[in-house]
Order: sequence, then structure tokens, then C-alpha cells
Amino acid sequence: MSEVKVQDTAQELTAKGLNTSGTDNRETELLREVMQKKERLNSAIERSDTLQSKYDELQKQITDKEESRKIKQMEEKGEYDKIIADMTSKLETSEKKSKAWDEYQSNRRETLLAVLPEDERTIYGKLPLTELEFHVSKVNTKPSPATVDNSKPTSTGGYASFEEWATIDPKGYQKANNPQTSGKIKIGYSD
Repeated sequence: MSEVKVQDTAQELTAKGLNTSGTDNRETELLREVMQKKERLNSAIERSDTLQSKYDELQKQITDKEESRKIKQMEEKGEYDKIIADMTSKLETSEKKSKAWDEYQSNRRETLLAVLPEDERTIYGKLPLTELEFHVSKVNTKPSPATVDNSKPTSTGGYASFEEWATIDPKGYQKANNPQTSGKIKIGYSD
């Protein structure tokens, strides 16, 4: 939000043209300083993101090297059964996660396709899940047309009878039945 204000101020100063008075020079100087700080902050954030990704990559490499070193030590000791047991447990864990993920994706796909009309399901059912989700969200955000009351208007102002109208909304009844305001004479409930 403050970035927008700074940019708006910069645009205003540019659009108006800079006066050579001391206050305008000071404002321009401050604006330039703020913009420089913003640029430095953005570059620091970018460097931080880069360093974090490199750190994560190095952590993964270290973990992989430790795992391979551990396996080599076990091989040297002749603990092949333990190596096989470790690998089997990792494989089972990975298979469970894979099955759970596949089940989630198929359930999500079925849920999304159920929202679409029958004739569109075959067309959009072949899309990748992310694209299908995007399409369904786009379809669901379309506003439905407003409902319109197509019933014929009544001479009782929307009430069941003139008596009900006069009881519930006496001012509206008198206004509607006053020949001076409505232009016609209406005969209905009288006091």
C-alpha cells in the first residue's frame, strides 16, 4: 500500500512538473531516497530467496551423502539384511503416500467433474487436475441470472385484498387511491 502511495506521489510530481522551490526539492530528494531503499529491500528479498533455495539444495545433498555413507558402512560390515529391511520400509512408506495421493487426485477429479454439466464432463475430464480446478472455479464464479417475478401486477398493491392493503399500509393505500396523485379514480376499501 505504501508502495502505491510512493509511486502515486512520484507520478504526481512528474505530471505537475517540479518547481525549483526548496520544499519541492526536499520532497523529490526524499522520494528518491525512499525509492532507492525500496529497490535495496527488493534486491535483499530476492537474494534471501536465492540463498534459501541454495541452502535447501545443500541440505538435501548432505542428507543423500549421509545416507549413501551409512549404506556403505553397513555393506562393509555385511549387514545386507538390515539394508534390505531399511529399503523395504522406505519403499512401503513411499507406496502408501503414492496411493493416498492417487486416491486424493481421483476423488478431487470426481468432485470437480460432478459440478460440470454432463456434456462437458467428457471434454474437461481429460485435463490435468490443476487445469480442471481452474476451469471449474471459473465456471462457478459466473453470476447466475437474477430471478424475475413474472406474475401480473394486481390492483391491490401486492396485497391479497384492498382491506389488507388499507390495514397494513394505510398511507400507501391512500396515495394509490387518491385521484389527485394517481390520475385515476379507484374504488376499493373505504374507511
